[in-house]
Amino acid sequence: MKDRQLPVVVLTILAAGLGGVMVVAGLALLKVAPLAFLVNEPGSTVFAGIVGVAQLVVGVASLVLAFGFWLQRSWSWGLGISIFGLSAVLSLAGLVSGVSTLGSAIFLLAVSLLMLWYLYQPKTRTVLGR
Repeated sequence: MKDRQLPVVVLTILAAGLGGVMVVAGLALLKVAPLAFLVNEPGSTVFAGIVGVAQLVVGVASLVLAFGFWLQRSWSWGLGISIFGLSAVLSLAGLVSGVSTLGSAIFLLAVSLLMLWYLYQPKTRTVLGR
């Protein structure tokens, strides 16, 4: 069994937490998407559904990523860069479109950017075989 160093534990916890939040947010948007017509914007229903599906996919992928981080797989570094980059873009898209609240978008954006920064740290790259 591999020794669980601090970068691995931090990455695992944050990836699992972000995955859980994104899954809940995606499911909430999919549940609320049919009611978006109340906003008086015809395209908001479609966009809320698209953002909801994207958040759900990123959330599930982030949970898989947490598993990869915990097992210290080398593929988890590249997948982490992709998922957290996409998560940052989704949080901005949700904010700009009015689908997400300011607080939730800022929280998800901050966590995503923090994770991207942390993945590029030399010790983290070494632990994940990069």
